[in-house]
Amino acid sequence: MKRIEGVKLFLMDMDGTVYVGDSKIPGAMEALQTLKEKGKKVLFLTNNSSKTASSYVGKLSKMGYPVTEEDIYSSGEATIRFLLEERAGKKVLLLANSAVYKQFEAAGVPLVREGGDLVVVCFDTELTYEKLVAACNDLFEGKEYIVSHPDVVCPAEPYSVPDVGSFMALIEAVTGRKPDLVIGKPERTMARYIAERYGLRPEEIAMCGDRLYTDIRFAVNNGMKSILVLTGETTKEMLASSDLRPDLVLDTFADVLQYV
Repeated sequence: MKRIEGVKLFLMDMDGTVYVGDSKIPGAMEALQTLKEKGKKVLFLTNNSSKTASSYVGKLSKMGYPVTEEDIYSSGEATIRFLLEERAGKKVLLLANSAVYKQFEAAGVPLVREGGDLVVVCFDTELTYEKLVAACNDLFEGKEYIVSHPDVVCPAEPYSVPDVGSFMALIEAVTGRKPDLVIGKPERTMARYIAERYGLRPEEIAMCGDRLYTDIRFAVNNGMKSILVLTGETTKEMLASSDLRPDLVLDTFADVLQYV
């Protein structure tokens, strides 16, 4: 129980943690509501850079858990902040679907279709051969290469679909380039933004999720508490063979109430 003592902010992965597809995981959202009643803060944190916060607001609200856009934070939003603050004025060749492309554009990120100062790859669910070639051309020319997150697949029905990690493998096969920077889980940039936003120390934050290589590694890399749920990708067998040891392992997130 002492392992998550003092946690003030729960960072919640979504798919596989509070819902699977369009189905709620029993008791998970009720547990979140109880945590909030106990004075804990909750932020839904996703690596999925193919969706805007408003789409998650709609989905969670339909499931009976009303939220606002302030309750959602994605690797796409963290990437926008990074570009505005640390690559200000740089022309960006962005691989992203139309909704996310418009989000970057509206935020003031200078976007180009070819010949950028740097290449940014998000989860582009409208990826075309032409966009891919333009990105590879810039990378051949040595332009900086940033990705929103490294997830290889995204959960879907009936089968998982290629995510940014798969795009990275394709791009590396063509150009020999690996990303110069990863913004989202499990790396440090998004963690720093969250700590600054809430004014909390890492040990006051818990990352809750179903994936070892993003959610739990994110917590470990950034000094946070880690809570693994077994309602998504990770099985007990996968955990046993991993070098990662979460602070807490739960059959379902509803069980967290025993520890707070």
